[in-house]
Amino acid sequence: MLDHHLQRGIVYRLALEDNLRFGELQPDTIDNKLFTYHLKKVVAAGYVEKNEDGRYSLTAEGRRLGIRVLSNFQTLADRAHSVIFLVIRRKADGAWLLYKRKIQPLVNRVGFMHCTPNSEEPILQTAAKLCRERTGITAEFTPLGNGYFRMFDGEELESFTHFTLLVCEDASGELKQGNEYSEYFWATQPDFADSVMLPNMQSLVAKYQANEQFFLEGTLQI
Repeated sequence: MLDHHLQRGIVYRLALEDNLRFGELQPDTIDNKLFTYHLKKVVAAGYVEKNEDGRYSLTAEGRRLGIRVLSNFQTLADRAHSVIFLVIRRKADGAWLLYKRKIQPLVNRVGFMHCTPNSEEPILQTAAKLCRERTGITAEFTPLGNGYFRMFDGEELESFTHFTLLVCEDASGELKQGNEYSEYFWATQPDFADSVMLPNMQSLVAKYQANEQFFLEGTLQI
């Protein structure tokens, strides 16, 4: 795990961008020698690689760590990351609330809104609160199922998640954009088989449409 704030900052910056040059990564207040030292550390640790064009980008291991590198509890990249997936629909027209990722891993892919559970409150409360804060949408959720997803890019593990699927079919309110890492939008007839969708979407939608309690363990390819 990265033990210096400059090293964690490098991974964090590259989680927000596809790739950056040395000068774009380097903070203005840090001299070249010190920054080069810490950049070499994250490269040696296997989180960052230098491309043929001289730009730096995250490796598969770095993408799995992503913005969690700044987490207070420093979740290890090889452990399952716990998430809550939210199926949110409007009752009037059946539209689905989806989001487009703006960060690595899987930047520009589209999927269901998700949030992270915490120890201080029930997940139904967390989901409703974060939905309202991030999108302005009011939603009350019920649990439908849970499971694990391992997502690969070829032979490289991109993400490993333990998920709980929550459902709301009568969401209300005016949509707003309240999260810099995501772009939210309503879709009335989304094609969940489209290549722009996150690889887990077809499995999640199938379980939602079956409307039965479930446990799912899936291995997916980007």
